[in-house]
Amino acid sequence: MDKKEYVLGMDIGGTNFRMGLVNRSLATAHVEVRKSADIYGTGNTVEAFAACIRDYVERCADTGRIVKIAVGCPSVVDKKRRMLYSSTNFPGLEGFDLVGELEKRVDFPVCIDHDAYYLLAYDMRQYNMGTTGTAVGCYFGTGLGNAMYIDGKPYVGKNGTACELGHLPIPLNEYPCSCGNSGCIEMFSCGKALERIAAEHYSGTFIGDLFLKHGEDKLLKDFIEYMSAAISAEVNILDPDVVFVGGGIVQMQGFPKELLRERVIAHARKPYPAQNLNLVYSKSGPENGIIGAAIRAFQELDAEG
Repeated sequence: MDKKEYVLGMDIGGTNFRMGLVNRSLATAHVEVRKSADIYGTGNTVEAFAACIRDYVERCADTGRIVKIAVGCPSVVDKKRRMLYSSTNFPGLEGFDLVGELEKRVDFPVCIDHDAYYLLAYDMRQYNMGTTGTAVGCYFGTGLGNAMYIDGKPYVGKNGTACELGHLPIPLNEYPCSCGNSGCIEMFSCGKALERIAAEHYSGTFIGDLFLKHGEDKLLKDFIEYMSAAISAEVNILDPDVVFVGGGIVQMQGFPKELLRERVIAHARKPYPAQNLNLVYSKSGPENGIIGAAIRAFQELDAEG
C-alpha cells in the first residue's frame, strides 16, 4: 500500500461517533465528530449509517483511496464479527449481518468489532507490545469496555462474547443494567454510577469535577474500590503481561490514578501477580478508537495478502 491508501476508521459511541482516514503510518486526516442520534433516530439505522459513510467518502475523495472501513461498536458482537447481538447505546443495528448490509450500501470491504478491542489494539501499538503475551484493556466510560489479546490475537470466546467484565455480578442489590440483569459491576464503577452519585449527593457540582472537588469523600472512594474489584478479578484469573486502563472516567480532572493502582494491587493475589503487576494508563486521545480500528484493518488486509 502506498501513502495514498487509507482505512476509514469509525469509533461509535452512544452520544457521538468519530470517523477519520488513517494511513499506514497511522496519521489521521479529515477527522469528524457526528451526533449518534442523527443516525439511530431516523427509523432506519443501517441506511442512515451507510448514507453518512457515502457522504463522507464523497467529500474526502481527493485525499486517497479507501481500502477498508473498520467500525468499532459499543456492542456485543458475534464470533464471526459480522453481527451485533446487543447494542443498547446505538440501537437499530442488531440481529442481522451488519457487515454484509453495509458492504451492499457503501461498496467497500467492512469489518466490525467491539470498540474496546480497537482501543486495546491502539494501546498495544503505543506500548510496542508485539505479538507475544497477554494484554487486557479495561475502559471505564458510560459502561465498562473490556478486551483481551493473546499473542497478538483477539480472544473472543465461544460465542464472540468474551470480556464482558462489566457484567460481573455484585450480589444482593437490584440496580438494573441495560444488559437485562441486575447488579452488574459497571452499575457501580462507570458513568451511570457517577451520574447517580452526582444526582443524589452532589447536585451543585458539575459531574466532570466530582473527583477534583470531592475525591476524598467515601462515596467516591467506594466508586474507586468497585473499579479496582473489576480489574483485579481479571488480573487474578489471567495473570496478564500488561493491563491497560483508560476511558472517560479515568481522564476526568482529579481522578486518583495512584489510588486505583494501589487498590488493584491490594486485591491481586499474593505474591503473584501482585508483585509484578504491570498496569499502564492509556494515553488519552479522541482519535485512539479510529486509529485502533485502522491498525486491525491493516492487519487483516496483510493476512489476506
